[in-house]
Amino acid sequence: MAIVGGGRVQIEALDPLFLHPSDQPGQSLVADVFNGDDFENWRRSVTVALSAKQKLSLVDGSYKKPEAGSLCFPIGRGATIWLSPGC
Repeated sequence: MAIVGGGRVQIEALDPLFLHPSDQPGQSLVADVFNGDDFENWRRSVTVALSAKQKLSLVDGSYKKPEAGSLCFPIGRGATIWLSPGC
């Protein structure tokens, strides 16, 4: 959830859109890359990792898309960049 105050928009730490300073674009969530074997074990590992980072709702569809007027609405079609760093 976004907090608006003093001309700033700030994202709460428990919001799935919050990016912690330790989050890296190329960071692996799990040690093993999925190779087609043992899908259930790999799936469980990814689910636990995403849950720990409060990001599971972005993958399972339970996080609601921001409204068109929101500062968090994505730019353009299929964009993964957000208008504001604090949504």
